[in-house]
Amino acid sequence: MLIEFNKISVQSPIWIFQANKIFDLSLIKKIEEDTINFLNSWTSHNVEIKSSFKIVHNLFLIISVESDFSRPSGCSIDKLINFVKEINKLHNIDFLDRLSISYRHENKIKVVNITEFKELISDGLISKETIVFNNTLRNKGELNKNWETKALNSWHKKYFNVQ
Repeated sequence: MLIEFNKISVQSPIWIFQANKIFDLSLIKKIEEDTINFLNSWTSHNVEIKSSFKIVHNLFLIISVESDFSRPSGCSIDKLINFVKEINKLHNIDFLDRLSISYRHENKIKVVNITEFKELISDGLISKETIVFNNTLRNKGELNKNWETKALNSWHKKYFNVQ
């Protein structure tokens, strides 16, 4: 059952899927339609899941489940991942590429692979102060507070030899 994203409680789990490229408005419309159809039929042990999504910066698909209503099981999470894989195939994008990193540069969002990210650090173009997207967050409250953060404050800090 699809609900508004702003009605999802802060303790509710989220999944942040980052695409490997920024997509245009026509692709956003297709992904939105596919996601609405999926979430309206998503169940866990034959119980509907109250869930929502949003697409942010033409790059991220964020899905959340209202934890006060239902909890997704392992099988329902598998359904979610299979749905994302299907979107990847249908629209020639990759929401499951864990080697892509996104960050802000001159108020634009850039997507690079880890190797390029490390090179940009070496070249001094990315610093500990660079705003990155920490897609490892677990709940909506973290999304609201810690998603866009300095590299120093996220898992990215390991590339700067910072403890």
